[in-house]
Amino acid sequence: VTPIPVPESIPIIERLRAVEPRSMWGMPPILWDQAEGFLVRDPYGNQWIDLTSGIVVANAGHAHPRVCEAIHRATDAKLLITYAFPQQTRIELLEKLVSLSPIEDSKAILFSSGTEATECAISLMRRHGRRVHPDKVGIVSFAGGYHGRTLAASLASGSAEPDDWIGRDRVRHYQIPFPFGPRWPWGDVSDDPGGERAFHACLDALQQQGVSPAHIAGFIGEPLPGWATWPIPGGFAQCLADWARENEILVCFDEIQCGCGRTGKFFGFEHVGVTPDLITLGKGLTSSMPVSAVIGRTAIMDDASPGEMSSTQGGNPVCAAAALANLKVIEEEKLVEAAASKGAQALDVLRELQTRHPDYVSSVHGPGLFISVQIRDPGSGEPAIELADAVAVEAVRRGVLMFTTGRGMLKFTPPLSIDPQAMIEAAETICESFADCLAQNG
Repeated sequence: VTPIPVPESIPIIERLRAVEPRSMWGMPPILWDQAEGFLVRDPYGNQWIDLTSGIVVANAGHAHPRVCEAIHRATDAKLLITYAFPQQTRIELLEKLVSLSPIEDSKAILFSSGTEATECAISLMRRHGRRVHPDKVGIVSFAGGYHGRTLAASLASGSAEPDDWIGRDRVRHYQIPFPFGPRWPWGDVSDDPGGERAFHACLDALQQQGVSPAHIAGFIGEPLPGWATWPIPGGFAQCLADWARENEILVCFDEIQCGCGRTGKFFGFEHVGVTPDLITLGKGLTSSMPVSAVIGRTAIMDDASPGEMSSTQGGNPVCAAAALANLKVIEEEKLVEAAASKGAQALDVLRELQTRHPDYVSSVHGPGLFISVQIRDPGSGEPAIELADAVAVEAVRRGVLMFTTGRGMLKFTPPLSIDPQAMIEAAETICESFADCLAQNG
């Protein structure tokens, strides 16, 4: 009901920018005031259908009543910090995570952020590798992925080219391309639909760098990266699992974005057909408060001695209560199944973009409510970053909240509880915004 940005909000945003680094300036300039269910509101009468879920966090919906109630009960109990001392809610949450785990003989540990979980998983893999051989500490990950902002997490993320003062090879971290069908790095994907040859090409590339599996402790990767919303092909994943098993290498799947029902299955790796040794969870684990987790085989998880693997706020009583309530909501309200059925409906609408604009839209895909629209420049074939971000901003002006990705793609990740009619309206608004942005650019 107002221009975007709202004129009255500009001084407030300027105050924020005066005290906050510019790394935080990337999102559309709207002032969040309230988020409930699948709606986000500002203080000026504007309301948006939310396709961000925060940043793929609010799987059960924003401020779900049962999650809010659990938080209120926890704060009323006057127990706000327990560190590693035993505490009832943490016990119940860990028992729930272990019961959900497909890994035989599991244990789990809680942290605050996804990047903490990544650091823990990498540490466990390296610790395990050193028990095999003192030099078995290398880590392999997918180029282009995202695992967090701390050091090991940053090394596991990003591109294969070093972008800072630490070369990955100096700390024995190596990357391989992600087998993304719409931009297959090894020629024509139809010649290798399962990705078996692609995986062996990755091994050949590592060998040419002088990297031996004898020196690799673990692999960490998103089974469906957030930038691709595309599962690792089954053949590639099985070859990876076989190679890891044969060489005493651990496999960790990062489920921080794609887990907790987001893809129409509770774990994203269920689309891949391979069970890992370690799982990291976060974001949708609470739909709210900061909680992350690492789940893995007991023999791996118990490798660290008391005091060597913990977190000041890991399993915080209030955050643990939110996570436990959220997992019950996802299960009892059948949000995993809802994600699968609603995602299929959204794809039907969004695929009209590719039909109408085949030169610009290379692919529309994604399981459940983990959908991306991949946009390219018709001349170069490269991702059309400016166009994609312009469409996201135009959608925001029309009442559909999206984030700008800076990667030439639109991300469709609403709360799993979204009203189906609102979801269809949002998808149609994206199509309209796309057409108008193309018209404006000539």
